Amino acid sequence: MPVDFRTVSVTIPNGTGRRSIEGAAVFNSRVIRAGVALNGFALDITRDDRPMNRVEADTDFVSIAHNTVRFKVECSFADKNFDDPYSGYVTALVVAEVE
Repeated sequence: MPVDFRTVSVTIPNGTGRRSIEGAAVFNSRVIRAGVALNGFALDITRDDRPMNRVEADTDFVSIAHNTVRFKVECSFADKNFDDPYSGYVTALVVAEVE
């Protein structure tokens, strides 16, 4: 079976705390199986400089429906108080075995 891939960028809107945002990759034919990998990320605190406590970005496979692969992006960017807003993006690489 042929293998195809898509790169999908998910925008992380301005806010605080751990976030979970769904994304999707659409292929030209039915997907038999797929995997999702973190391709890159950028998270920016939108206030003054702060000592950092945590930077996290993750991708997780969710489901396949015909030609669409759904995935989830989870991220967190915080100082000691976890109270500073941040925004950015996470890019996922979706690799699929297609018909």
